[in-house]
Amino acid sequence: MLWLIGLGIALAEPEAPTEFGVIPNDVAQAARETAGLPLAQRMKAISDPLLGLPYEIDGHGEGLPPDTDPPARYDAFDCLTFLEEILALALSGDPVSAPLIRNALRYQGGIPTYANRHHFMMAQWIPANLEAGFLEDITHTLGETHRIEKSVSQAVWKNWAGTKGFSLPLSALPTGRYGMNVLSLDAAEAAIDHIPSGAIIFTVRRPKPWKPIVISHVGFVIPTEEGGPVLMRHATKMSGGSVRDHLLSWYIDHLRWYKRPVEGISVLMPIEQGPRKARIAYEK
Repeated sequence: MLWLIGLGIALAEPEAPTEFGVIPNDVAQAARETAGLPLAQRMKAISDPLLGLPYEIDGHGEGLPPDTDPPARYDAFDCLTFLEEILALALSGDPVSAPLIRNALRYQGGIPTYANRHHFMMAQWIPANLEAGFLEDITHTLGETHRIEKSVSQAVWKNWAGTKGFSLPLSALPTGRYGMNVLSLDAAEAAIDHIPSGAIIFTVRRPKPWKPIVISHVGFVIPTEEGGPVLMRHATKMSGGSVRDHLLSWYIDHLRWYKRPVEGISVLMPIEQGPRKARIAYEK
């Protein structure tokens, strides 16, 4: 085990699967063995075997043009595809049904095409999954928040250099006014011990009128021993890039030094689905 600054933990890289889309045995076994445990514990157990895997931006696609990367792979992740895969495996009743959850999280209507993909976090991925009942915004329960608003027009997309990275016509890019509840970095630091395990942490940059993108990173809080430090697990570019854990306190402090200022964090909680959700309601 390698201990880095901020308790950045990267384990020895597990052996990569020989085929894209084949869930590694240890990951599938963890999903099945923890099926009856609370969601946060399932998320941790399923992601444990993936610690140390390399970071790779945009390594997932539809397997068809314009993005021929595989829909699922278990040898490398970026921050969002790592989160999507862990949620898909943790929320499904069995690993064989994980692709259905993944598609529901990643695509409009669950239909896996490039045009249907939720490419943009604040404009598409977050509101779609809040509306679908996969997530709940708990930011306002953790401390004093403020609201950020972002207006995006076709002119913004046309003038932003990053638009060229998407194989979509200008008319297909989302436009409108979007908003999020945000904890400032000071408020986030004060709330660390109250953020529940399983919570998803979104890094929110200070909005710029010329840039349509506001959210730059995502990870999730994992359970630790009672009284232990709060850890965020994520696929990150830091320290060479890998799936690793960092002290959430260290990560929030680290955000203060970014060249492009950080507005704060938003915190969303994944929601149990299907029979587990019904069981929880019954037990209450």
